[in-house]
Amino acid sequence: MFSALLTACHVLYFHPARAQTGAQPPLFVRIDSILLEGNRKTRPSLILRELEFSAGDTLALTGIAETLERNRLRVMNTNLFSSSTVSLDTLPGNRLGVRFQLVETWYIYPIPLFELADRNFNVWWTEFNRSLKRVNYGISWTHLNLSGHADILKLNLNFGYSNRYEIVYERPWFNRRQTLGFRIATGFVRTHEVSYRTAGNKQLFAVDPDAWQRKRYYANMSLKWRPKLLTNHSLSLEYHQNTVADSIAAEINPDYFLQGRSRQRHFSLIYRLEIDRRDIRPYPLNGWLGIFELRKNGLLPTDDLQLLRLGAELKKYFGFSRRLSLETVVKTRFSFPRRRPPFFNNQALGYGNDLVRGYEFYVMDGLDYGLLRSSLHIGMLDHTFRLGRLMPLQAFRVMPLKIYVSINNDLGYANDPYYATGNPLTNRLLRGHGIGIDVVAFYDKVARFEWSWRGNGGNGFFVNINTGI
Repeated sequence: MFSALLTACHVLYFHPARAQTGAQPPLFVRIDSILLEGNRKTRPSLILRELEFSAGDTLALTGIAETLERNRLRVMNTNLFSSSTVSLDTLPGNRLGVRFQLVETWYIYPIPLFELADRNFNVWWTEFNRSLKRVNYGISWTHLNLSGHADILKLNLNFGYSNRYEIVYERPWFNRRQTLGFRIATGFVRTHEVSYRTAGNKQLFAVDPDAWQRKRYYANMSLKWRPKLLTNHSLSLEYHQNTVADSIAAEINPDYFLQGRSRQRHFSLIYRLEIDRRDIRPYPLNGWLGIFELRKNGLLPTDDLQLLRLGAELKKYFGFSRRLSLETVVKTRFSFPRRRPPFFNNQALGYGNDLVRGYEFYVMDGLDYGLLRSSLHIGMLDHTFRLGRLMPLQAFRVMPLKIYVSINNDLGYANDPYYATGNPLTNRLLRGHGIGIDVVAFYDKVARFEWSWRGNGGNGFFVNINTGI
């Protein structure tokens, strides 16, 4: 990057205006062209859309290195490239160009599927003794750049403990201004096991290996609007049809869908606003992310679910130095009306990434919840390994590897006015803290290994892996 700055200074030094007046070099530089190399599949228009400048614009000479690096990261945040470099070139006629040298990642992932049927790896490993009977198998086929427009096609065929058949297509833009995109998906899921109640903040399961206990069909379509580089709006229409075994709805838990019903059908409308100003999305060290979501379950009077939910999330990252960064996350959700919801739709903390670290083995249901997470990241390793011909796939021959130590501290609260009996962790403030090792490889592959302590006593080792696919 220093060479890029020197190149700019060299061009400005010999600028005719300076030769005539003897004045100081101008404070701005004009970008004559933007050169892209290595994007064999990806359309140039998609890459240029991510930049905050275009050919013909002027850039401030002060801080130009930071400007180029920020835009390099924006290109990397498309998840279409495994590595990239950016530099300034002196072109004939004392013209100046920006050059991006890109290495496209591997886009096609036909992966033999080996997937756990449980909420997370830690539950399967500890509570179900690593049982291979609780594994789904099949194939997950993903293309991350089908037509060169960063459009994604996913096909999942899951067999084994649970069945899941799903197809998803997503395109970030389809109009000339590259501001409108869409997503469509449909799927069918069925399982022999159903979590029918929560006791002691643990899920209780009903299992019948000879009959499907729950079936779920869904379809959704979303229209996405991106008027600015870092601002995204989406409006989604969904249809859900869920059925559960009569023995569960009528006998074990009549509140599963309420009133002993074994079927739940409804339409949903979701508006989502996302402003993303993070530097490196898979593992941010600077910037912030803001999300607001309004979800209305039940659009027709005949729909079986009528529920309005407001959700908001703010992630803020403070980069103190190259090796030291603080991550803070605030997330909350509120539900209306304030009456008993179906047990099936009463999930709060402990599902997905909405958890207090240390409580991975527990769930806290509820209408509302609040979550505060913080992590101090300390860089221990930042090195790029060049594997050369040892790696047959060119996209992975250059492997950036970063390792961080994380010091974590979390708070969370789930408000459950109706199903809290027998669940002592609900309706109380939860505290968790710990230390971890975070490994970031190939820019977007993140593995977290954490040892966490719960505020009410107890501790454990937990693993979380995000492959970026």
